[in-house]
Amino acid sequence: MKIMDKELRQDFEERAKWIVNLVRNRKQKLENIEFSFYRRKPGHPDWNVVEKKARSLADRALEVSEVDSGSPAETISEARRVSDALSLTAKKMVTNYRRLKNGSSLLIPPYFIWTMHNTCNFRCSYCDNHRAQQYFNLPNEGRLDTEKGRELLRIARKDVTGIYFCGGEPTIRNDLPELVDYAHSINYFPLMINTNGSRLHKLITQEKSRKWLKQMDIIIVSLDALALDLLAGTWGVKKDVCEQVMVNILALRMLQEKVRFKLIVNTVITPDTVGEAASILDWANDLGIWYSPVPVNCGPDVNSSLKDDPEYNKLCSKIVERKERGYKILGSKKLIKMLIYGDDIECFPTLKPHIDIDGSLIWPCKGVVSFDLVKINVLDYKSLDEAYHAANKMISVDNIHGHGPGQCGADCNWMQNYVSNVIAKGLKEPLDGQILREIAEFVGVV
Repeated sequence: MKIMDKELRQDFEERAKWIVNLVRNRKQKLENIEFSFYRRKPGHPDWNVVEKKARSLADRALEVSEVDSGSPAETISEARRVSDALSLTAKKMVTNYRRLKNGSSLLIPPYFIWTMHNTCNFRCSYCDNHRAQQYFNLPNEGRLDTEKGRELLRIARKDVTGIYFCGGEPTIRNDLPELVDYAHSINYFPLMINTNGSRLHKLITQEKSRKWLKQMDIIIVSLDALALDLLAGTWGVKKDVCEQVMVNILALRMLQEKVRFKLIVNTVITPDTVGEAASILDWANDLGIWYSPVPVNCGPDVNSSLKDDPEYNKLCSKIVERKERGYKILGSKKLIKMLIYGDDIECFPTLKPHIDIDGSLIWPCKGVVSFDLVKINVLDYKSLDEAYHAANKMISVDNIHGHGPGQCGADCNWMQNYVSNVIAKGLKEPLDGQILREIAEFVGVV
């Protein structure tokens, strides 16, 4: 076992060094391109107007935002942050490999999901906290303040290298730049955020946010349609808010000329928006923006009407074909196909932990149907793994996924569930490098 652990660690570390070198040498290059796949449809915005507004916004952001200098000191500092995070990830993979070999599903995650608060300025028709509840209707009592947020980040960092800021709408929190700055300072990687994008124009033009773009690794912006009336109805907002989101996305794309980060549009596909999801795919592929398709769920269950829709299946084929041709579709081909077609998987909930607004670890996961979940306050423990062991004494996660006695009773179709499946399968055959290839693609170095 010790010999195998040593070999695994060496292999992971070599692959991590390879990824770090790519990060150090990667420079985003963007050129103005004309639409090739995309065709403007009735109700879509005037892209000349949107682009003009986006350029103005990008110029204003550059007046206050720090940009990549390319200096040796900055390059070394950034490489050290990435290397430190990936080194810990490799060590935890070895730990996970050993646990799986011993029959335990108590696996340490590569990142954690932090619901910073439930407040949101949108009223999306599909809004779901994985328990068929809408975030904007949930209370905010007990929400961690800035100092407690820092404490949560310190504790989790002992085991975890990635942080996924979400909400509600995370950009509503005034201390978001401060918390991102702190996470960056203790070498979190990747730093990710999932946002509706409606307030990004305010965030990136504020002096207090001058380091925010430079520190973020992945910015995921929701975009569910290009037809403004349909999008306004889906999001429960005015049309000008929808157009502002598109302006903000294009401004971020322009800012990638000066600042390194990965930009992703996240498209929730509903029975009413299949055609628009196809348009977004074309639009994003033309612009070189990453595209992440997410078939809509009903609570923890797949929306079966999508699977029966010929247009949806046509869209799925196009997504896979574009991926095969090298266009920017998030995830490996294998992962994408499993997600969009709703393939059966074995979920490992500890690989996708949700930490709630008060610092509580929701155990074993939000999607549980068959029994009541429990909450463990992470701030009461020295590390996330210590909190895991305490929670596991209450509800064991071994063989937790399924519909049998003591199992969760859910068939979740969220991206994170499929990622947990891919990671766990990769741990069982670690030397093939599948895990690190998936990580490398997600963080944007390949």
